[in-house]
Amino acid sequence: MTINDNNREAGGNMGGWIHDEDMTQGSRPRQEDDFGVFELPPQLEAGELLLVLADGMGGERAGALASALAVRGFIEAYDAVPATTVPERLERTLRHVNGRMALEVATDQEHLGGMGCTLLAVVLAEEGLYWISVGDSPLWLWRRGRLRRLNQDHAYRSVLAEQVSAGEISAEDAASHPDRNALISAVTGDDLELVDLPRQPFALKPNDQILLASDGLLTLSEREIAAVLKDARTAPSPCRPLLEEVMSRRHPQQDNATVLWAKRASPEPDRLFWWQLWARSALLASALALLGLPGVR
Repeated sequence: MTINDNNREAGGNMGGWIHDEDMTQGSRPRQEDDFGVFELPPQLEAGELLLVLADGMGGERAGALASALAVRGFIEAYDAVPATTVPERLERTLRHVNGRMALEVATDQEHLGGMGCTLLAVVLAEEGLYWISVGDSPLWLWRRGRLRRLNQDHAYRSVLAEQVSAGEISAEDAASHPDRNALISAVTGDDLELVDLPRQPFALKPNDQILLASDGLLTLSEREIAAVLKDARTAPSPCRPLLEEVMSRRHPQQDNATVLWAKRASPEPDRLFWWQLWARSALLASALALLGLPGVR
């Protein structure tokens, strides 16, 4: 197994955000994951950075075609669809992508029937994090040494987990269920069964990190992922260490694995100095006003 098999260019600093991306084909004969990162134009007023990840399914060329169509279609449509809010824009863009998927499948039903993908799109904005997701590609928040999944898991294992909690089945039965990884919602061109779309932004704190992945990363448990993130805190990015840890397991059926990572860039020293100076001046002016003393104008 090798990392970044497609030699995709990744990583950078966009719109005040530092990001990195990497992928591995694992033990599979094809790479069916795809991703894209796009700096959003300020005049759109719909976020600063768009990250999109898709995990294809359908066999032969269909899985790779589905994920590529979804990623490129989403990025192309996001700033073109009419919308007044970021969640509305995400929702309309997803509907557009799903419609394109239906049209593509209709061109060759014999070979493309059953084609589809998961889709996870994240918008990073000044006010926080927005996302829309269909399928089981996870979105995590890394905050103060703790990993927290933010989006819903649209795989049958989530149903099994509820049954375990209700005492209907044992944890052992859930873990060995043959359909535990089957998707219960995906972008296939048919009606979308489940869509995870919060209507309000998720507020981010300083030093928060965001991690998107395809389910190939789930060779590692969340505890193991957290351990890698902790060990990689001085590295430029945790993407490569995460994939190297996946590869070290030498799983004979290792799925494609893709990781996207982002965090807010630290303010430039000059910018930070002038902001602090402005803040102190504003605070002084407010104090003088409260005391009834003349201030600097």
